[in-house]
Amino acid sequence: MRSSKTSRRAAPKTAPTSVCYCNGNRELGTIEIVCSQCLKWFHSRCLKELSELNGIPFMICYTFTCKECRPASEDWKVKKADLVHMCVTVFANLSAEKLKENDKLSVDTIPSDYTYLSIKDNVIPYMDSNWDMLTAVKKKPTWHQNLVPTLIKEKNIFIQSGSNPDLFALAEKNLSLLGPLHESVKMIGRKVVAASAKEEKPPIELPPIEGPKTRGASKRRNAENPPSGKKPKMASDFCSMAISGTHVDVPFSKDNYRYLFSEKDPHVEADEAPATISKDGSTIISSLGQRIVSIPTVAISSHDRAYQLLYEQSSPTTWTITGHEGYAMARCTHSVSVGTWYFEVTFDEQPNDSHIRIGWSQPFAALQACVGYNKFSYGWRSKHGTKFHDGRGQTYQKPGFKEGDILGCLIHLPSDPSLPSEVYLPPSHKDDYLINFKGHYFFEVNDVPTEEAKKLRVLEGSRIEFFLNGKSCGTAYENIYAGHYFPAVSLFHRAKVTVNFGPKFKNLPKLANGMHLRADQQHHEQTLSDILHIVSK
Repeated sequence: MRSSKTSRRAAPKTAPTSVCYCNGNRELGTIEIVCSQCLKWFHSRCLKELSELNGIPFMICYTFTCKECRPASEDWKVKKADLVHMCVTVFANLSAEKLKENDKLSVDTIPSDYTYLSIKDNVIPYMDSNWDMLTAVKKKPTWHQNLVPTLIKEKNIFIQSGSNPDLFALAEKNLSLLGPLHESVKMIGRKVVAASAKEEKPPIELPPIEGPKTRGASKRRNAENPPSGKKPKMASDFCSMAISGTHVDVPFSKDNYRYLFSEKDPHVEADEAPATISKDGSTIISSLGQRIVSIPTVAISSHDRAYQLLYEQSSPTTWTITGHEGYAMARCTHSVSVGTWYFEVTFDEQPNDSHIRIGWSQPFAALQACVGYNKFSYGWRSKHGTKFHDGRGQTYQKPGFKEGDILGCLIHLPSDPSLPSEVYLPPSHKDDYLINFKGHYFFEVNDVPTEEAKKLRVLEGSRIEFFLNGKSCGTAYENIYAGHYFPAVSLFHRAKVTVNFGPKFKNLPKLANGMHLRADQQHHEQTLSDILHIVSK
């Protein structure tokens, strides 16, 4: 969905050459799991915190993050296994056994023929005896009646023999590729438009796709040009925000990409940032000639938040956010890197089993998670008053806080005289790629959290302190990592909060500045950052 293929360097995930913590080899037919971040495979016996992992070879219903990608601890989440998922695992195991018997099971050699299995003699007996290892779903006496129809329906995963209807095989011959990240596996459960349905109506001509190339590209395009008689789908890949009296569609931050609205930089002459013509004839605008558009008011960001959170401005200086299902985060529009800063959160509603976490987050923290989930954020949870950083909770303030409470968040970031003053300026982003989305240009920032984590350094004398109804709960964290921190809140289930950045607070601690003051400051800092970047070129 980009205006030009050359406007951004492709950054696909590629399979690593090494295997596991032990740097060993793949062992097909044993329990191996793949990290969803680095794509590296790991032997179950080599896992750090998951040494007691109970599973089966070729299982596909899980999400795993290794200790190299998440230094705090390995992360393991099990997903529900339906009949199709179970069949993939069963066929893979039985195929591996059959290939091993014929001395053909190898990572380096892909079988030339499909490995057909008998539903009656192989598949059903195996599933019957290993049901509890395959799924948590209770086995019904008639489960096998749905087996063949399911296999026939999933044509991109299973192949039926033309000579014997009882024989089926996996469409994927290379068993080393089978896992939760396999393209066919990821498509399980997704609706596919039937070919006959496509032939009934002539194709609708749609305009070319523009903007960031995300999975929702076709959804956005169809939302702009909905078929007649059908209700257009709501897009979850962008939102609208008012900038200088104009509504602009801005892509959501997601998948380690952030999008910053830009405008022409009047301080850069046209010949200093000339446009170029790509091979397909499209015009590529130089990112040097653009600059970030300053947002005049400190607010909850309309796009630097998890898309499922409901968000609205409840007054000229406050913003209300409502949660939806699992923990999800929203960040502020402005950040701080030096000084003492403060904002408040009112816990408006706390339906059953709902909670919130509040605190401070660097831009690299995941939005589809809670504040304090990794090294880039520090949070305070309503339940038990636990404080969180890097996924680890510690006792801080008992018994916690609840609906109706007013919460204060303070951060103190002293300056380091040994560092140049420009380290406290916000990034210029003039070296980042520029993309065209719905007629507007955005800087596309590709964050690599694992690389950013290597750059973290402790800032001596820094601290974070939280307040409950005007009273300090004490210092929560000392000597935190240096960086640019945004006020952040995360909500679980249908919790609702109102965030106040000032100037009117219930309790403003002495020597602290309200976050509302950052609007003008950051505007000047951004200008200075751009000037320094231009001069350096």
